[in-house]
Amino acid sequence: METIYQKIGAVNKEVSAIDKTRKNEQQGFMFRGIEDFMNELHNLFAKHGIFIVPSEREHIQEDYDYTDSRGNKKVQFRTRVHMAFKFVSVDDGSFIETDGWGEAADNGDKGYNKCKSIALKYVLMQMFLVPTKDIADPDRETPDEVVGRQEQEDPDLELAIDEIKRAGSLDELNDIARRWGGYMKNARFLDAGVRRRTELMQRR
Repeated sequence: METIYQKIGAVNKEVSAIDKTRKNEQQGFMFRGIEDFMNELHNLFAKHGIFIVPSEREHIQEDYDYTDSRGNKKVQFRTRVHMAFKFVSVDDGSFIETDGWGEAADNGDKGYNKCKSIALKYVLMQMFLVPTKDIADPDRETPDEVVGRQEQEDPDLELAIDEIKRAGSLDELNDIARRWGGYMKNARFLDAGVRRRTELMQRR
């Protein structure tokens, strides 16, 4: 009787590369969707007797008022969901549990489901080492650029700065800097990072 560890290893041996065949509708880049990973892994999971039990650990949602490029006032929802995924063997009940975050921006009510899909996709991609050339976070839809009041002109920047302020260690702060590297030339982002680094250093 195989344990879940042996089953995960067997799936790793058989999983195939997944090509980037989907295209982002706004920015034009190619990516691989959660459907591609499910299609590739479903039969392998069934063959080796594995099922997944998902559970939600944390759900964070913020909204921002903004004006789109046409001058229309809108609300954008920024959602983050922390998910846990338990991979269970149908033979002996042994399991492996892992977790991941999903993050999405949406002008409607789809952000929550996007987050859960993104979290699962990256857990599957990394746990089963699915061959890839680029692991940049892909979203089919890109929200409108946010313009308006200075403090709300870029929801992503506000989110990044908020993460910096809540960083509990230097390692976490460095990880935030890597994930939000596109803002390394932004004065507010850099200032927030320097301030938080100083605070953390003083705690030592």
